[in-house]
Amino acid sequence: MMTVTVRTGDGVDLVLYRLDAVTPPSPGDRPAAKAVLLVHGAFSSHTIWLRGGSRNAGLAVFLSAAGYDVWLADWRSHGAAAREPRPHTWHFEDTITQDAPALATYVRDVTGGIPPIWVGHSVGGAIGLALLARDPEALGAVVTLGTPAPVMGPLRRLFALSMIAICHALGRFPARAFRMGPEDEAALILAEWMEWNTRGRWVGAGGFDYLAPLRSIRTPVLTVAGEGDRMFAPPAACRALAERVGPVPATCAVVGPQLDHPGLLLDPRADAECWPLVAQWIAALEPYRRSTSRSA
Repeated sequence: MMTVTVRTGDGVDLVLYRLDAVTPPSPGDRPAAKAVLLVHGAFSSHTIWLRGGSRNAGLAVFLSAAGYDVWLADWRSHGAAAREPRPHTWHFEDTITQDAPALATYVRDVTGGIPPIWVGHSVGGAIGLALLARDPEALGAVVTLGTPAPVMGPLRRLFALSMIAICHALGRFPARAFRMGPEDEAALILAEWMEWNTRGRWVGAGGFDYLAPLRSIRTPVLTVAGEGDRMFAPPAACRALAERVGPVPATCAVVGPQLDHPGLLLDPRADAECWPLVAQWIAALEPYRRSTSRSA
């Protein structure tokens, strides 16, 4: 697996991993037209796409076996990427305006100039959509796995507000101590993402409304929800997100029946109940992506 460091415009070192091909490309095939960028969510790193680090398992390997050029990202403060120099330095919007374009641009430039397909889990999906809101040409397509719209019932709102309070009190969110994942979170990255959701709007510090431009984008988007996800991204919240994307709503799929939020990537049943749907949806994009590259 190839590893490269990508520096953002604000000087933060991120890390990209390029998976070794499981299936060699066919003669005349264009691997550049099949670049898939996998972006983790909160409390995790690129290893979630490899089922905790195994190079022989996970959605990354599944997509590689299907013939795609698979890239995995560690965005700031996760995995091997740079850590926050001091508490309350980095903001959630830094992942959108700095990390996302740096990662997508690097993959695009290395793989022949065709925008990659962004596959994001949880907040990783939101970051991809937010990038599209600022630059509709940045990505060839977006798949979100367990990414909710900013609609919350009382229990989810209370949970989010508690996370915000902990972030501000401790200067970080101790996800490892709470057994929520292997990565603690930088305080303002997590707190501000939670605030976007509790307020019911994806609005940045400068007043930029990220959901508004998504209504007019024509980039293909697939939203996937786990039927067993009751807390982080319930199916109704994922459907609500799909309805806010594009002149025609994004494609929405609910998979399960037992898959919860992390289960979309980590549950053994995801191999049959989730991943084939994602691969088939991406495969159906190929004619669109080829025609786009020819007309560019």
